[in-house]
Amino acid sequence: MAAKGGNQKKKSAPAVKKKAERLTEIYIQYGDREVCVQDEVLGKVTEIWTKDMGNPEEDMKELKVYIKPEDDAAYFVINGDITGSFGL
Repeated sequence: MAAKGGNQKKKSAPAVKKKAERLTEIYIQYGDREVCVQDEVLGKVTEIWTKDMGNPEEDMKELKVYIKPEDDAAYFVINGDITGSFGL
């Protein structure tokens, strides 16, 4: 008597499709200027947070950025209570 299931093939798990990463770039154009939000604005806020303030990047849990072209400045609020600004 042959053992049951001896020649059965194992079912392989279905292939999981990875979601394609999307490249998103946001620019603000005003007057004769163009500012890349990710590179110039978010990069500068992260630099201020880590280098100037001495905080680890992962401690930045919430970030709000307000860009005011008429002031040629970006204003930010980190974690609800730390504020700052810089020129664009």
